[in-house]
Amino acid sequence: MDQNSSSLSRVLLTSVLALLLSAPILLLVLALQTTPSVPQQALLDPNEISRIEQMLLENTPQSPTNPGQQQLHLDADELNLLLRYGAEVLGLGSDWLAAATLQKDLLSTDLSVRINMRFLPLYMNLRADFAVRSNSLQLNTLHFGELKVPDQFLQFALNQLRQEIDSSNPAYQDISALFRNVASVAVDTTGMQVVLNWDPVLFSRLSTQAQQLFISEQDQQLISAHYARIADIANTIPANLRAVSLNTFLVPLFTTALENSRNGDDPVAQNRTLLQALAVYVNNEDIAQLVGMETAASITVPRKIEVRLQRRQDLAQHLISIAAITASAGADIAAMLSTTKEAYDARYRSGFSFSDLTANTVGVTLASLATRDTTSALIMQERLSQITNESDYMPEVGNNRDGLSETDFNALYQDRNSQEYQQRLSQIEELIAARALFQGLQLQF
Repeated sequence: MDQNSSSLSRVLLTSVLALLLSAPILLLVLALQTTPSVPQQALLDPNEISRIEQMLLENTPQSPTNPGQQQLHLDADELNLLLRYGAEVLGLGSDWLAAATLQKDLLSTDLSVRINMRFLPLYMNLRADFAVRSNSLQLNTLHFGELKVPDQFLQFALNQLRQEIDSSNPAYQDISALFRNVASVAVDTTGMQVVLNWDPVLFSRLSTQAQQLFISEQDQQLISAHYARIADIANTIPANLRAVSLNTFLVPLFTTALENSRNGDDPVAQNRTLLQALAVYVNNEDIAQLVGMETAASITVPRKIEVRLQRRQDLAQHLISIAAITASAGADIAAMLSTTKEAYDARYRSGFSFSDLTANTVGVTLASLATRDTTSALIMQERLSQITNESDYMPEVGNNRDGLSETDFNALYQDRNSQEYQQRLSQIEELIAARALFQGLQLQF
């Protein structure tokens, strides 16, 4: 009898151990499926890109530097456009598919991630439902394929996550402040509306933290080195000069970058961080927003000198700012920000400017070539270290009709998809392609 009991115990123990060991595999099998829960999607066409630009324009505060209430409204189609755009910008292709649906007080998001298998296509399908509670969206249910995460376990995991987060971290405190600034959230089948108490100081801090998040420690060191070189260049400029050409900084900076590359440094990283450092200086910003307060404290602050392009400070700022964005975030985001910014100016500020748009396009083109690959980066270093005139890269913009209000712009061009506007863009691109800096290189406008 004892022997039989012992044998039975061993069998039960073995069965329990086998079940425990195989549980993760069983859960994984239940979570994986052979078809995506989100259908395949086409690449965004120009009309959809313009619609995203319009969404950004409609949901941007009229006066971003002033506090106040800001309403954000997006319907389901607009949410899904943004999801598709995000996937394209991140280069996720068809391996990551996402979609959102709206119901009364409920936002549902589906995500399909392709698992690369040689013989059988498999997908990890996730579905998360967010319910409107206490002026916020809170995770309500979570599914992995056919497997629903038990509610008690989900809430336990969320509570554990909150406890693990360091509440003293400045980034956490600012994100918490952002959520507290949400005055109301409403979701129904027609769309999602968020009323936000706009705090420009808070959003400036969040922007700085976001920038630092995507800058590696190595890039921070390179940015610091380029910024120190900027200080050296500024010290060589006669004290009686209050403004200089952009070339005054471009030539020696890229000369140094070329020397560093020939000594074994990565030319793409050299160019990317050079443009980031120069954008901070040209726009009279704080280098700490890129490298952090501790590193910034050890860097010599350059003497401030106004940097101009075609005798205009704003053109130099446009070109270098958009070049830095292109180098760090990509040409697609930079181009969208460029056109949206001009549309914003047409509605709220100084008007639509083809001169600014030309400088932006030059910045996108220059930075794209300077960070495309090692060969292209070296070519741009060699050429930029030898430029003699601003016209080597920047077309003359003195004859442009600038300051167009939104009404005047629409009267002339209807919208940014019209044939007339596209012809004007083509003219600008042809002028840029004819510049000496870009001769013989493959340009992508």
